[in-house]
Amino acid sequence: MNNVQLIGNVGNAPQFFGEGTKRVARVSLATTERGFVKKDGTKVEDRTEWHTVVFFGSICQVIEKFVNTGARIAVEGSIHYSKWEDPEKGTKYSTEIWCSKMELLDSRKTESSDSPAPVQQYKTPEEDQTIPF
Repeated sequence: MNNVQLIGNVGNAPQFFGEGTKRVARVSLATTERGFVKKDGTKVEDRTEWHTVVFFGSICQVIEKFVNTGARIAVEGSIHYSKWEDPEKGTKYSTEIWCSKMELLDSRKTESSDSPAPVQQYKTPEEDQTIPF
């Protein structure tokens, strides 16, 4: 099973490629493990990891409309590794999270109420299809 779940803050404005159903969005997502103090008094600092998250298809419309730098989101997807040859720099590697589900975690005020709007969950088109059995 190749499944990853992350909650973090978007570190850059989303980048978009392609059009329509072939559209792709890419963001950097920062996740932080909180520091602590060991029994012997040694302080362990917070540790932030950066992840490249890639979104495909119609979910890109949601990314474009609601996700900006600093937004807190939850993503679920799979890890994908790439390797390629750069003529100037040699072999290059990348690791990406290909997102299949995303939730907006920022609490936003609705226009008619002071209470936060409900968290929205978005899925890829493949997950929106019902199985006919």
